[in-house]
Amino acid sequence: MAITNETRALVSSEEEQKISRSMMIWINQYPSLPVSIVDFEQLRVDTCMALSTIQATAIVQRYITGGHRGEYQFKIIYRVLPGISNDARLKADEVLNAIGDWAVNNLPSLGENLRVIKVEPTTRSSLFMIYENGSEDHQILMRMIYEVI
Repeated sequence: MAITNETRALVSSEEEQKISRSMMIWINQYPSLPVSIVDFEQLRVDTCMALSTIQATAIVQRYITGGHRGEYQFKIIYRVLPGISNDARLKADEVLNAIGDWAVNNLPSLGENLRVIKVEPTTRSSLFMIYENGSEDHQILMRMIYEVI
């Protein structure tokens, strides 16, 4: 039985935290990261990256066997200091789009009783915010569909 947006139930905080920890390990395995580490929901002043949840992880389908299908929505943010370089801005978007493409074919492992069905970008990378100091945040929105078995 599919669950509509109006009746979506949230997964337990324990399940969501387990997934977020697994996602952090996974995203830091991207082979061409332009930073030393992708942080969780925290951006520093200098060039950096972060993975952030977009909204609470929801159950999109319940199974009669007791499990469920869930959706974890997240974004990857890349903060750059491009100065007047359009090339630096475009490269920030290229990096995020490459991560989105990589994610489709390199699914994360979520641990026991959790199986990833798919990860996909829901947008292409774009400029999200410009700050007074000249830094810019670029982001790509993504989602992961998984099952609790």
